[in-house]
This record gives sequence, C-alpha cells and structure tokens, in this order.
Amino acid sequence: MDRINLTAGFLTLQKTGKGRCLLTVVQEKTVSELKSIKFNTSKLVGIERVEQELLNALSDSEGTIREMCMHILNAGGKRVRPMLVMYSGLIFSRNIDNILNAAVAAELIHMASLVHDDIIDNSYLRRSKPSVNKMWGTHFAVLCGDYLFAKAFGILSGKRLTKSMDYMVEAIQNMCHGEILQAESRFNHDISLEEYYELISKKTAIFIKCCCESGACAGGAGKAHLRAISGYGLNLGLAFQIIDDILDFCGDVDVMGKPRGEDLKQGSITMPLIYLMRDGNHRARIKEILAEEKITDQHMEEIAGILEKSGVIKKSFDVARTHIEKAQRYLELLPESPYVDLLNEMAEMLKSRAN
Repeated sequence: MDRINLTAGFLTLQKTGKGRCLLTVVQEKTVSELKSIKFNTSKLVGIERVEQELLNALSDSEGTIREMCMHILNAGGKRVRPMLVMYSGLIFSRNIDNILNAAVAAELIHMASLVHDDIIDNSYLRRSKPSVNKMWGTHFAVLCGDYLFAKAFGILSGKRLTKSMDYMVEAIQNMCHGEILQAESRFNHDISLEEYYELISKKTAIFIKCCCESGACAGGAGKAHLRAISGYGLNLGLAFQIIDDILDFCGDVDVMGKPRGEDLKQGSITMPLIYLMRDGNHRARIKEILAEEKITDQHMEEIAGILEKSGVIKKSFDVARTHIEKAQRYLELLPESPYVDLLNEMAEMLKSRAN
C-alpha cells in the first residue's frame, strides 16, 4: 500500500486482487466518500490546498477589489478546473509547486470568466448569491474580472509556466469566440447540432481540455500522454456542458445556484431543444414560442413538460454519458497512477448527474 501526502489529507492506494486500484480518501482520521449526486467535489484530495492558495493569491488585493474577490471566493464553487490541473499533473510528477500554481491560475481565469458572463447575461444570481455586477454594478464588475485575469497571468509569468500560459490563452480566445457565437445564435431555432457542438466546445470544453493539458505539461508529460489527457478533458467538458444545458430545464434550483430556465430566457438553444425541433409534432409550437424572444415562466413549464414526455431529456443524457465513457477510455492510455483513478472518479461523479 502506497501513501501520497497532499496537504492535511492523504491518499491511500490499495491494490485489489483483480489488479485494480481501490482509492480511499483519509482526512483527520475520518473516511470520506465522493458524493456524486450533486457533483460534490468538496471531498476531493488536495482541494483544501487549492482553496488556501487561491486565498493567498488574492491576499494582496485592497479596498473594493478585495471585497469583490472575497465575495467570489467565498461563494464557493466545484473547483473542477483546478483539480483537473492538479490530478493531470500529479500523474507525471510529485513536484507539486508548478502544478499547484497552474491550478490556481486556471481557477482565477474561470472566476474572471464567470464575472464577465454575468455582466453579458445581466444575471443577478451566481451560486445562489448575488452576482458581482448586482452588488457593485457593471463598471466595477468588469474591472474585477480584468483583475482576476491579470492575477492569473501574473502567476504563470512569474513562475515561468509559459506552456501553461499558452494553454490558458487558447482557452480564453475560444471562450470569447464562443460567447460571440452564442450571442449571434440567440433564439435561432434553426441552429444545427454541429453548430451547438462548436459553441459548447469553445465556451466550455476547450477550457477543461486546456486545464488537463496545462497540468500534464507542468508535470512533464510526453506528447502521447498529452494527447490522451487532451481527449479526456475535451470529452469531459462536452459532457459537463451538455448536462448543464439539460439541467436548465429540469435541474434542482438549489443545486444549480441559479433559476431554472435562465439560459433559455437568454436565448440559448441547446441540445434538448435541437432534438425537440426535429420532432414534427412539436416543432411548430416551439418555433412559435422562440419567435417571441421572451420566454415566460409559463413557456418554461410548457417546454419542460414537452421535453420530458418526448424522451428528449433521456436522449440528451445518453449523449452526455457517451462522452463521459469516451473520456474514461482515454484514461486507459495513461500510466497507472492513483491520480488517473481520481480523474476517473471525477468522470463517474459527472456521470451520476446524467442518471
């Protein structure tokens, strides 16, 4: 049995009779299990260290900037991206410093993108708490997002993590393109599945892919392993966004931290509606609703009911599961490691949301 120390907790890797790995997270003499139903990452190994380093990174901020940054940080979050950086890097190296810096930078970029997303969408709720633009106004919110971007790149440049910086630049450029594509396709009932995939790849999946690549590169991965971790990250990211889009129609408001139907009310046409538009029995009515470009609560109830009865929700979840399983197959191309098993656990946690 091997133990790998990582902050206050540690990971126990135990070989079973079938040659597989049994992972047990041990922290302060208690055993914690991954709670997957709500995609709860709070018990993942090393997450406390990431939280502390995020706090350290923002500790020198002052005044209103500090208040805004602490508001975002204290609102919490799943910390999926920094943990993907961490685990992808620790597969190849136990030198945690560079990997941890890359992880913190990735989460700061994610936080910045959420601040700017809320401005673009005029959203006043984020993770069940008032958004930055709601509390401090658009002007300050823009500057807060810019500050977080600057902080992230300050870390990467200061630690000479140039390749990780390249991956983050790729992610941000694609997120910007994705936002523009989304704005251009508002209430477009003719959007194709291919166009939808392009949009969610740019908005979400490429960032998650780049997080995995950033960590693996910081850990010294070779080209073949980088390709494998890239395939894992891209498919995990696609599944993540598809499931998020489905839950906009049928998710638990308390779990999502935002009102149901918010994305559709902003004009986002996602996989469930694209499939529904292919159904001749419902296409005319859905087009009629979308043509008004103002989705009411009554519209949402009607659409949600049609989606559930038509089987489209299940079909969309099946697609998400296919991407998760493809991501897991890419992990088979990586060296045997407890951190590969943790990446697999993260995929399983996401799969549980599709059940």
